[in-house]
Amino acid sequence: MKTDINKIMVFDYFAGNLTPLQRKKIENWLQSPQNEELFYLYLEEWENNNSEYEPDGDIALEQYVNYLNSEEKEFSTSFLAKEKKGKFKPLTFRNIAASLLLFALIGLLATNELFYFKTYKNTNNEIQSLTLDDGTKVILNQNSSLKIHRWGLTKNTREVYLIGEAKFFVTHTKSNDRFVVKTDKNFEVVVLGTEFAVSSRTRGAKVILNKGKVLLNYEEGKKTKHLFMKPGDYVLFNKQNKASLNTFSEKQYLSIWQEKKFVFNKTSLKDVAIMLEETYGLKVKVFGTDLANRKLMGSFQAENLDELLNTISELLRINVIRQNNEVELIEK
Repeated sequence: MKTDINKIMVFDYFAGNLTPLQRKKIENWLQSPQNEELFYLYLEEWENNNSEYEPDGDIALEQYVNYLNSEEKEFSTSFLAKEKKGKFKPLTFRNIAASLLLFALIGLLATNELFYFKTYKNTNNEIQSLTLDDGTKVILNQNSSLKIHRWGLTKNTREVYLIGEAKFFVTHTKSNDRFVVKTDKNFEVVVLGTEFAVSSRTRGAKVILNKGKVLLNYEEGKKTKHLFMKPGDYVLFNKQNKASLNTFSEKQYLSIWQEKKFVFNKTSLKDVAIMLEETYGLKVKVFGTDLANRKLMGSFQAENLDELLNTISELLRINVIRQNNEVELIEK
């Protein structure tokens, strides 16, 4: 079926330049999965050509200093004139306030990251539930952090920055604003109203989609690649950031760390040690190559770290020695 929807019209939609009737046409057009994929591609192209405005702190500071210098010159001239007349007038509230504001401005610019972003960071034994200002709900796993814009999510792109692991329940907006989860692993997740989980850990990165649709943008070598996911898809990134697409059962992953379950599928003790370091902030040492290559298979529940370590010890019949945040895994 022919349609009058084209790239120019979609770009005008992103820019907020359409009439209510035209916006309604776009929303109806989006009901088709094929059109939705095209919408994502147009959205990425439009965002690349219309990056957000970021204020130049150096220019702002220079302008403010020039303003203060002019004020200071005016004050000095007035002060000297009155001093000659034998009249002294103390500093005005305006000048004191301007000086204090300058010091505050310098301090804020020096801590630019803190000024523009707010970071939620979990301890090694904490799982945190967050509600963002757009209504999106986030469950942040242990030893993970989520950075968001301090002044609210941006108008056309809602962006957050994840290190570690989290589940997202994204709220749909009337204007179909996209939601982007950026990571430190050279990939980002672009979504429109969906439910998914992202893990960005040293031992590997993964994205698991429960509801809706997402677009993955990732770097593999020197190439930028794109991958669409549908419900039930599970994408795993290896150390070279190569993506592999699989399917999963919701019970297989989406609730395991909330319910304090651990699932091992021929997982080497070396990888288990990395998981312990990332999840609990431990320093783990495995003694011997043979022991490091031994595999764990199955799933079990552990309420705390000590219970988990005891289970690993019993399953592999090894000695597990813990002193504060240091753990040693040794053959019996």
